[in-house]
Amino acid sequence: MIPGRDQSASSTRGQAAAVVTGRDQLKDLIARWCPGDGVHASPVPGISCIKVSRPQQRAKRHWRASFCIAVQGTKEILLEGHVYREREPHYIVSPIDLPVTSRVVGVSPAQPLLCLRMDFDAVALREVAAQLDRARPDDLDHPGRAIFIGKASERMLDAAIRLGALLATPDDATVLAPLVRKELIFHLLKGPDGPAIRQLVRAGSQAHRIAEAVYRLHASLDEDVDIAALARAAGMSRAAFFKRFKEATAMSPLQYQKRLRLLEARRLMVEEGVSAESSAFRVGYTSPSQFSREYSRMFGNPPLRDARALKQTAAVVEDM
Repeated sequence: MIPGRDQSASSTRGQAAAVVTGRDQLKDLIARWCPGDGVHASPVPGISCIKVSRPQQRAKRHWRASFCIAVQGTKEILLEGHVYREREPHYIVSPIDLPVTSRVVGVSPAQPLLCLRMDFDAVALREVAAQLDRARPDDLDHPGRAIFIGKASERMLDAAIRLGALLATPDDATVLAPLVRKELIFHLLKGPDGPAIRQLVRAGSQAHRIAEAVYRLHASLDEDVDIAALARAAGMSRAAFFKRFKEATAMSPLQYQKRLRLLEARRLMVEEGVSAESSAFRVGYTSPSQFSREYSRMFGNPPLRDARALKQTAAVVEDM
């Protein structure tokens, strides 16, 4: 027997056991706040727990800017032909809202998807990114999609466990949760996706200027898109702006706005009971016939029929 080799193997088994134990602990913490399937708000603002116990069909949904850690189950996101998928435990991060096609796979009532979701905190991300930039500057621009899926590291899972434990003590969480969330962001930015994510919040970078344009579009869904004005605000030519916008979102500014408009109208009808006509006007459509036509093209059914079917089946409208 070689002592060094035996000691190394024992250490490896111990580390693996620690990871499994940590995953089980995080599963229990998330499941505690999930009485059934769906997105469940926790006692700590900005943090939700998610459970999905049955596989989903691919469907068009609105991915909201967030930082998620899936400790069990697999989330698959399809963005204009590119499939983003990772086995558990994994993280899913996007600093911007995106219209996507998505589904949950590899789950069952005995082994549901369990996910801890944090609303995207741009301020915290900028603070941590700025500190990292001072320590290890990276001036390269990283074009590419503004959505990231990767393996959750052991240190990331450890921080997520501590954040999950804080849900039971909201008074403590008021002080400690922001610190742990920053720690999670730190581990994310230190990982392989860190340089690209840092570019999205680095003032002056092309990626950040595109992200700002996306925020403006999302905040004014009921207004017509003025690409020339967006390009000027981003300090780019119209052609350069169009190219970089499509690199980040996989769609043109007009496509992006149209899909978010239709997804928001769908949510209004299903979750808030708003009429199809009122939903159309609230998201910027002035022609009910155009709204119905574009809605049917995107979802496969006219607005009223689609909303009625979703209500009857309790289908998920917002992405999870």
